[in-house]
Amino acid sequence: MHLNRRFAQFSRRKRAVCLCVLPFAAFGILYALKILYENTLMQHMPPCFLRTLTGWLCPSCGMTHAVFALTRLDLVTALRENLMIPLIALFGLLWYLEQWIALSGKPRRLLPRSRKFWIGVLIFWLIYTILRNLLPTV
Repeated sequence: MHLNRRFAQFSRRKRAVCLCVLPFAAFGILYALKILYENTLMQHMPPCFLRTLTGWLCPSCGMTHAVFALTRLDLVTALRENLMIPLIALFGLLWYLEQWIALSGKPRRLLPRSRKFWIGVLIFWLIYTILRNLLPTV
């Protein structure tokens, strides 16, 4: 069953409690994963194959650093490391706001649902990946 439909079946009170707990749980999980990654996994991670082979950044290069920057609430560094992580965080925030607005009884869509929009996001990500390799870094 679709997550939004299952969530909508909860009572208003349960939905409100879930929405209140969600940011703290998400931040806690991200922070715990950050600590786990830094203390145990980082030493065993191989370098990016594409970057090692060609010197080019792959689409996911910098994502881990961007997530770490967001856990420190350092948006500038997150944007510098990989633009897609802050963009994904923005989409998550829009979904979160949609859920709060839906509790009022007048649901609104803040996050586009059309296939064209998501294909546009994918194309943007590909263009961003190409441009970050061609343009000099600041």
